[in-house]
Amino acid sequence: MNTVTPEQIADALGLPRPTPEQSAVIAAPVGPTLVIAGAGAGKTETMAARVVWMVANRHVTPDEVLGLTFTRKAAQQLTSRIRTRLARLAGSPLVRAMDPSGGLREEIAAGNPEVSTYHAYAG
Repeated sequence: MNTVTPEQIADALGLPRPTPEQSAVIAAPVGPTLVIAGAGAGKTETMAARVVWMVANRHVTPDEVLGLTFTRKAAQQLTSRIRTRLARLAGSPLVRAMDPSGGLREEIAAGNPEVSTYHAYAG
């Protein structure tokens, strides 16, 4: 399977394309990644896009995702963005073109990523 780019996913979901810097983070090699960015730089947006990109490219299933943030507000925003985008991705022409058999669509629809604050998750 060919890799789907962050730009292709944004187009398929009707979202603004990521900046070159965001795109580099979204499509970085799978593994531990540290991103340092200031307020308003689009960290939550980039984290959500990274999850969707990893699912679309079958690096992870939604059930294998754990997102951790410092605040409840950020956790709620990240959860909402990821779940909404995964649902849209599952029904998109992009996924139908990538996997006509429907396996990826079913995989996306069946999974639920876990997003929490560090404190709540540790508790």
